[in-house]
Amino acid sequence: IAWIPSEIQSYITKKLGATPELGDPIKRLAIAQDTEKFLRLITQSLSASPSNFEIFGFALLRVHLEKFACRIYRDTNTATHDRGVDLSTDFGVVYQLKKLRILTESDAQKLLDEVHANFDEQRISDGKVVVVIDELSKDVRQYLINMRIQPLGTSDLLQIAKTFEDAEDRQKVLRVVFDEFRREYGAPQARTNASALPSAL
Repeated sequence: IAWIPSEIQSYITKKLGATPELGDPIKRLAIAQDTEKFLRLITQSLSASPSNFEIFGFALLRVHLEKFACRIYRDTNTATHDRGVDLSTDFGVVYQLKKLRILTESDAQKLLDEVHANFDEQRISDGKVVVVIDELSKDVRQYLINMRIQPLGTSDLLQIAKTFEDAEDRQKVLRVVFDEFRREYGAPQARTNASALPSAL
């Protein structure tokens, strides 16, 4: 019994990584002001877990699209394994985020079958479905484009992260990340107390 709390804490720490620290405005600012530290955190977090991939990917896309007066919304939870839309927008495009390696055409076809099962043909033919994949080969990328699916990979997300030249934008990304983790994992009382996020798990 004495062993269980430490194991739970270890699991939480591994799952959340540096995310609880992002609830502290001073620490968040310190990371945002250091471009290399910010990019290192983004790189490590995108590779850490499916939950991290989805939440950090959403945060990057949200801040990026806001520069073009576009809004993106995340209404699902990462652990629900739900089908269909992961992210929706106010301009008709939908996003699915999947921490997968898709390197062959047969793997791409499986993904394509799922996309066709989840979305109507009109939306697909209009090029309004974007899939965000951890890793995809050059051939797979072109295959999806030919099938009217817009592919993004981790490398594309990192390129977006590099475009944030202002510390304010980088800080906004980190704030969105923390808020989304708190929304998913925080108990009701933790939603009003940023420092309570780890203990609420």
